[in-house]
Amino acid sequence: MTTTNGTAPPDVPAEPGGRGAFAPGSAIIDSMLQMLVCVALIVVGMSLLSEASPTKAENAIIIDSGSTNRAGVRIEVGQSGVAEMTPARRNMDAPSGQTKPLQRTLSSAVVQRFYADLEKAKPLGSLPEVHCMKSASFGSALTVVFGSEQTPDLSCGDGGNAAMRNLIRDVNEIVALFHNE
Repeated sequence: MTTTNGTAPPDVPAEPGGRGAFAPGSAIIDSMLQMLVCVALIVVGMSLLSEASPTKAENAIIIDSGSTNRAGVRIEVGQSGVAEMTPARRNMDAPSGQTKPLQRTLSSAVVQRFYADLEKAKPLGSLPEVHCMKSASFGSALTVVFGSEQTPDLSCGDGGNAAMRNLIRDVNEIVALFHNE
């Protein structure tokens, strides 16, 4: 016995030469499709919830690229006031002890001003790119990464832009806290 589409109903065994329980429209295929739709909806729902739920506040990261004669650094500035500087390894053979992070606690005034200045400067990619003469081997770049945005090089000055001027002041103050001890 077959249905109009040539398949056996779910409670009737397939006829010889028929496609049986795995044919389109069969109960097994319909159940599997329903299960797949449910799983897809759960995955989509969970991803939407994770985007909507509060997560750890994004930290700003100050990056000094360093140069051929000076290692670069990465300073992660938490909104809590904890800043951690990690020196960049200059070569792959260097002992890992040379890259031990240093922590400093920043004053709430410095942190609040830094993050307020970052927000005022958004979108960071629209800040002016100021160019200056740099040695090919001794030149470095100083940038801030915040979320998915990054500033242009801050080491060449502000180009007359007040938002850049404020960020340069903030970054220099934070970097100095690590170098003045």
